[in-house]
Amino acid sequence: MKPAELDKPSYIARVEKLMADDENSEMMAKIRWYYRPEDTEDGRRPFHGEKEIFLSNDYDTQSTQTIQGKCVVHTFQKYIKLKDVGIDDYFCRYEYDAGKRDQPVAAGERFTPKRVTVYCKCNMPYNPEAYMVQCDKCKDWYHPSCLGLEIEDHEKLEEFVCSKCRMMMNN
Repeated sequence: MKPAELDKPSYIARVEKLMADDENSEMMAKIRWYYRPEDTEDGRRPFHGEKEIFLSNDYDTQSTQTIQGKCVVHTFQKYIKLKDVGIDDYFCRYEYDAGKRDQPVAAGERFTPKRVTVYCKCNMPYNPEAYMVQCDKCKDWYHPSCLGLEIEDHEKLEEFVCSKCRMMMNN
C-alpha cells in the first residue's frame, strides 16, 4: 500500500475481501495490516530479521487504487528454507495485538506466541539473516560474535566445539 510519506517503505497488508463501493464507483479492499517491528511499541530488536513483519488485528478498508503490488508473506519455517529470498518475500512468526495504544502494557505482551526458542549465549530468537555456527558435539547454535570469533575464523575450522562441550571433554 502506498505510504503518504514518499521516503517511507510501502505498507503491507493482507487483502481479506474485495467489494464495490457503489457511492464512489470504485473497488475497495478490506485489509488486515502487517506491522514492521519499528512500528510497534517494543521497536526493532536485534533478533528481528530485516524482512520480518507481524500480522495484526488491525483491520481497515482502503481503495484498491492504493495497492502497489503483491508480496509473499511466508511462515517463519518456510522463509528459512527459501533458497533465494526475493525483494517481495517477507516472513511472519508473531501476531501483534495493535490494541489501544493509550493503554500501556509490558514489553512483549502484545505478541503471540509469548515464547519462542532461543539460541546462543545471548538467548535471542533466531534471526535468519544472522550467521550462526553449530557445535559439532551438542548441536547448539551460536553467533560467532558472541563467542569472540570472526566468521572467517569459524569457516577455517574443521570442527567447531562450543566452550561448554570443551569443558566437559577436558574433565
